[in-house]
Amino acid sequence: MLGPSRVDTNSLKITAALEDFGVAVVRKSVVGDRLRDLVDEIRYCVEHADIVVTTGGLGPTEDDLTREALAETFDLQMEIDQSLIDRIEKRFAARGWKMPEVNKRQANVFVGQTTLKNERGTAPGFFLTSKGKNIWVFPGVPHELEWMLEAYFTPWLQQKVGQRARYRRVLKVVGLTESGVEEKLKPYYDAHDHEPLTILASGAQIEIHLQADGSEPEAKKAIADREKELLAIFGQKVYGFDSDTLEAVIGRLLMERNATVSVAESCTGGLLSSRITDVPGSSNYFMGGAICYTADAKMFLAGVDPALIQQFGEVSEQVAVDLAKGVRRRFHTTYGIGVTGIAGPGGGTESKPVGTVHVAVADMNRYEHRKLFWPMTRPMFKWFATQSALDLLRLSMIRG
Repeated sequence: MLGPSRVDTNSLKITAALEDFGVAVVRKSVVGDRLRDLVDEIRYCVEHADIVVTTGGLGPTEDDLTREALAETFDLQMEIDQSLIDRIEKRFAARGWKMPEVNKRQANVFVGQTTLKNERGTAPGFFLTSKGKNIWVFPGVPHELEWMLEAYFTPWLQQKVGQRARYRRVLKVVGLTESGVEEKLKPYYDAHDHEPLTILASGAQIEIHLQADGSEPEAKKAIADREKELLAIFGQKVYGFDSDTLEAVIGRLLMERNATVSVAESCTGGLLSSRITDVPGSSNYFMGGAICYTADAKMFLAGVDPALIQQFGEVSEQVAVDLAKGVRRRFHTTYGIGVTGIAGPGGGTESKPVGTVHVAVADMNRYEHRKLFWPMTRPMFKWFATQSALDLLRLSMIRG
């Protein structure tokens, strides 16, 4: 977390839970794997806050020092919990592996304190109390942390603080830039005396965050009223809400229509198929795909007419459409998606610069096409291209 390769997202989940109950966050810190630094930070935090939450450092390796730092800070004794060892061994055995001896470190628990079972991993969490202060200790693996926040932390806040004081709603917009969203919001600002909105750009989509404080009925009504206004402004540009992902929304639409989809992707290299199949239950509607990275692959796997490639080039509307039509026929699906483009940094021309991408969606009777320009790094280009392809499928289904 102190280097350039990792971004702290765990604190965002924790602060969101705290803010829901009106608990002010006074400090966030990232501390290296040194015992003295960890002890100093924990001591500072318990002196200045009533609730302290830590994540990470509960693993089996020598640099996982959170347990030791807590024991030193609060003068706690540790003991081995054999039931935890048995549970960890069982998790490894279920995968056909033998538990390494170092994992026994994760069975160290604090005498007289509460151990929190972790249903998504091997490291338990802890709830400690000392001199009226409450210390929550969670693993650092994001999906493990999220589960434990929901299972333990939020119910405790509900009991400790009372009813939620803040309510949120997130509208997710695709197909517009951040500045484009801001421009469309002018009528909203005018109607509400320039009441600020939180607008976040993230991964080829824009999030509009609404929040309201107060009693549940009043806050939820205020948010519902604002949401109705925003939907009137953005219409079909809003693809979902809160924790929705575009691929999950696509999945629901396909299920509702008893429809299926297949993909032929070139420049995205399998990312589109991967995103679709990230959704549980996607086998009900995703019938398969082909990575058509070369001209030969486009012809052989998706049946693209070689004359189209020769006349218009691999990166063209005509080839994207033929990819969509061809893969739909190959897999006998309701919809086919075709994607072809130039990710770069080389390979571009004056007429087809790096960042050019064509996406197409075809059903039995018609097709839709988009030409887009995303001049960015290869990973970002691939993500934006898949976002555009999924959105085009969404709109094709909505428009019938």
